[in-house]
Amino acid sequence: DMGTGKEQSIKITASSGLSEDEIKKLVKDAELHSEEDKKKRELVDARNTADSLIYSTEKSMQEAKDTLDESTKSQINGVIEKLKKAMESEDAAEIKKLTEELTQVSHKLAESMYAKAAEQAQAAGGAGPSQSTGGASQDEDVVDADFEEVKK
Repeated sequence: DMGTGKEQSIKITASSGLSEDEIKKLVKDAELHSEEDKKKRELVDARNTADSLIYSTEKSMQEAKDTLDESTKSQINGVIEKLKKAMESEDAAEIKKLTEELTQVSHKLAESMYAKAAEQAQAAGGAGPSQSTGGASQDEDVVDADFEEVKK
């Protein structure tokens, strides 16, 4: 205060922070466990990929249940069961191997679905999926045009 000549001050200090030694200890600890963390992340990523593949394969099987033969169904279901059991373990390599195996086996499912769609298209007398014209008539007058953007 200018009139009385009295002065007050406030000093703010952190009451709960990390000291320099604690920070160094935490960094060193993180470096020591980096390999372990990497393995855990790899396991979690493998499990997530496998879970996603199982879900999509089961959904596709449900959609194509009428077109799929029993041997293919049982083969896919067998691999799915093995993969589900492997996901309960800590073996990321086994999960990845079975995920790849399920991917290969599920290709048969896709082949079956496309073969059935092609048969239905031929039975209907229409063009197959690769021969569709996209709805455009052959008699339409189509003009290709170039344009130029004019900036003001």
